[in-house]
Amino acid sequence: MAFFGSPTSYIGVDLGTSTSKIVELVDRRRRIELTTYAESNMRNLLVNPPNGDADAISRTAEILHQMMERAGTVADSAVAALPGGVVFSTVLMMPRIPDSEMEKAVRFAARDVVPADIDEMVLGWSRVGSGPHMTTDHADAALSADTEKTAASPDGPMPVFITAAPKDIVSRYIAVFENMQITLLALEVETFPLVRSLVHSADASTLVVDIGSRATTFHIIDGGTPRVSHTIDFGGYDITSAVAQSLGIAEGDAELRKVEHGLLAEQDDAARSAIESAVVRQAEKAKDLLNLYEQKEHKRITKAVLIGGGANLQGLSEYWSRTVGVQTTVGNPWKGLAYSQKLEDVLTEIGPRFGVAVGLALRGFAHVPS
Repeated sequence: MAFFGSPTSYIGVDLGTSTSKIVELVDRRRRIELTTYAESNMRNLLVNPPNGDADAISRTAEILHQMMERAGTVADSAVAALPGGVVFSTVLMMPRIPDSEMEKAVRFAARDVVPADIDEMVLGWSRVGSGPHMTTDHADAALSADTEKTAASPDGPMPVFITAAPKDIVSRYIAVFENMQITLLALEVETFPLVRSLVHSADASTLVVDIGSRATTFHIIDGGTPRVSHTIDFGGYDITSAVAQSLGIAEGDAELRKVEHGLLAEQDDAARSAIESAVVRQAEKAKDLLNLYEQKEHKRITKAVLIGGGANLQGLSEYWSRTVGVQTTVGNPWKGLAYSQKLEDVLTEIGPRFGVAVGLALRGFAHVPS
């Protein structure tokens, strides 16, 4: 709790495959304000520690400490994200029972669907529509507001979203924050903070496309809840490589051409054609996923949000709107937050890379008593 009217603040920590980001948000009572942020070229060492657990934990804690010190954070509580690639998730239909009984029921049902020894996994669950999370040693067993409640209708099964992550990876995350003497409130699968920071309507149905350097992940969000996630090994680096090969130039020069012009009409035909022939792979995969979801669920997704380092490619959102056939925008996780107008330009540029970190920091405010 906040004593003597002091503001409550939380840090979102996103350890990515190539870079790491932190965001600190503070509750100013009438608004949530961005106080500071930082980004580092540190990649995630906690999934597959190259030099053992102790080294990965120590190095991660040291670099995060440096980032927070440089950014001037003051919060002593954080929420972190587990990479989607190490977490198994699915939706199970479960009976409508209180949370105290659901815990045991979900663990029993998960044994039939989780492709690993359930005793070696940390299990998280939530009723579809509430805030999914994984608990840590520092968090209560039920963080969402619907503890001991059942759904309004007493009849029929209900959808429950489950997540399962290896205990050893979760333990490394916990150890990092213990090393830093920062309370880790919860671990989340990266999809959920993206929903929190980018999908602002509870009943929104959206395709969120995270374009990284080496991979692109597609998240179908329906009714404010993640329903499908799919990753292909193709990202911004592959687009640069395609331009370099097509034009017979070095990758460094190809990257400059890509960043400067992208898919805009004034770009020369050869380079634009090379970029378009590469990004069409992402667009076609998106169309396939949306068509499959529409056939299965009888629902049509009409909006897409592009995030990640590759989302700023000029002309890309317009290209997606034409090619995929859905209204497409570049994600803005700062929407609804208060911040200095001096930061407007830089926040617009870096915004697509900070969706997870912002959503994680926002998760912290679910712990504040009303």
